[in-house]
Amino acid sequence: MRRLKAETRPHHERTEGVVRLMDADLTPEGYRRQLEAFHGFYLPVEARLAGPLAALEPALELESRWKTALLEEDLRAMGHDTASLARLPRATALPSLTGLAEALGGAYVLEGSTLGGQLILRHLTRRFGPDARVGNFAFFRAYGDRVGPMWRAFGAALTQASERAASETFDAAVVQGARETFDTFAAWLMREHDVPVRL
Repeated sequence: MRRLKAETRPHHERTEGVVRLMDADLTPEGYRRQLEAFHGFYLPVEARLAGPLAALEPALELESRWKTALLEEDLRAMGHDTASLARLPRATALPSLTGLAEALGGAYVLEGSTLGGQLILRHLTRRFGPDARVGNFAFFRAYGDRVGPMWRAFGAALTQASERAASETFDAAVVQGARETFDTFAAWLMREHDVPVRL
């Protein structure tokens, strides 16, 4: 975990730099657009992670870790229905994440976002208060008071997988999977849509 943090830091910082959720002038519309972008990335990436990460069940508790349903809960609160959710753009340039090591790197990025999400949640709560237009921030609430335990459980599962593999190649693939996930996420967030989504 320490190696991952150190060797992905520039990739992490670039990704953080294109997330606009901490902006002082964030509007409900801007917040919705950010959630739509997150949905367009999380949906296909979680689908790609499911197969390789199944090898670490039940330790990972995968069903409780997927965030797409939480994003859809928030987006429905902001006016989307099933049809408009299906029309949202989805990332097609995705991290490969073909093996367990790469998938663990990708999951490191998504799981790590739950930690940063706590800071974002405080900002959103201050910014919007009880504004019904923005819902209850389900995505950023994530695991609620279990954010810390869930992060530690993920770290333990990743460490155990690394120790079982006992291979520099495996560990390097975890790092590469995380870097690729950060980079493709940043590229997706920076894209521009020519056609607005119709609610």
